[in-house]
Amino acid sequence: MANTLTAPTGGFQEFGRQEGGSPTAGMTPAWIASTDASIILRGDPIATSSAGGTNLSGNYITGITSGIGSSGIGFIRGIFQGCEQFIPTAGRVVWSNSYNGAVTGSTGDVRCWIIDDPSRNFLVQGSTSAAFTSSFIGLNAGFGSYSSANGTTGLSNAQLLSSTVGSTNTLPFRIVDFYSAYAPPAVPAVGTAAFINGTDNTNVANMVIVRLNNCDRLSLTARSS
Repeated sequence: MANTLTAPTGGFQEFGRQEGGSPTAGMTPAWIASTDASIILRGDPIATSSAGGTNLSGNYITGITSGIGSSGIGFIRGIFQGCEQFIPTAGRVVWSNSYNGAVTGSTGDVRCWIIDDPSRNFLVQGSTSAAFTSSFIGLNAGFGSYSSANGTTGLSNAQLLSSTVGSTNTLPFRIVDFYSAYAPPAVPAVGTAAFINGTDNTNVANMVIVRLNNCDRLSLTARSS
């Protein structure tokens, strides 16, 4: 059965950690400047920002609005997981999956969390240009960031671009495996077999497991100033 490209895809979803190292389950705290107009959704790849904010912590991230294709535009910082900010009208700190390009009801910088562990795996859906095949395992790929604010879920719509697969070292993700190798087997339904979306590796929009490749914690070259 053919895969369906979901909307939103959920972007890059945490999928455990590669074996061989001491496990950690924490996320890295960072900040979004109150003047940052980029939309950042849970599961979006993000970059280190060269602009500071009001608290001058130095640890600021920003959204990547154009995606990273075959040539690359520098490296990514990690994967966005959500943010929080104090909302005066609510009288409390409010957690959100997304940052919608503007500070809501407050004027300070926004606290956020990212995954930037280069040994962490992510589940992501492929684009519809071509299917990911076995020959792609071990190669690198870029992504398309088709983010738009989703007030209901705040989830990313980023996809791994099968059209960018290659050995180029500036590409941000390394393809590790197929999702079908980890997905539970199909459970017989009434007269049919249940199908798990993304596990048909003969068709486009199949799902794969990736890890960070050209990222802040692996690259020896610093971001542009």
